Amino acid sequence: MKMFRTAPLCFALATSLISATAMAASEQVLMPRFDGYVKAFEASDPGSGDISEYVPEGQTVKDWTDMVTVNSAPGSAAATPREFLGIIEAGWRMACPDTQANWLGEGEEGGRPVAVLMLGCPRNPGTGKPEFTWIKGIQGLQGFHTVQKSFRAEPAEADVVTWVRWLRGVTLCGNGKAPDCVPAAP
Repeated sequence: MKMFRTAPLCFALATSLISATAMAASEQVLMPRFDGYVKAFEASDPGSGDISEYVPEGQTVKDWTDMVTVNSAPGSAAATPREFLGIIEAGWRMACPDTQANWLGEGEEGGRPVAVLMLGCPRNPGTGKPEFTWIKGIQGLQGFHTVQKSFRAEPAEADVVTWVRWLRGVTLCGNGKAPDCVPAAP
């Protein structure tokens, strides 16, 4: 069993899941391109939500070195980024007592509150491997949205810089405060 199947353990504690693309069309997460990744998992349930996971080509959600995960939790718009990500942090601490947590930033982007949290587990009890993740949380009007980048090894500093910069480009559109959603150019 994977401790951080990027969400089921932690997000179940926070609220139900739903992916950015399944959220009502008026509110969506837009991400910068991340070439070399394929969608390896997607689940949808109108009552409890959706999740989308992307891994490098040739990997799976069971055997991955790094992963990008997109979640949106409908009906969770009242939760602040600190509250929502704090629930995820608590889930990590329960699953991995040696969890390291660092809040990398909080503020507002596109008229919506955001926060970025880094979590690390030196030895995931489910895999025996280290696991590190950077999570950007955005409080929408219709729900709470997260995008995270995870590694199953301690990432090199250059990878951290690259992916934290990439997370800065993640935005929420079409929520009445941010610009309308415009598809990214290929």
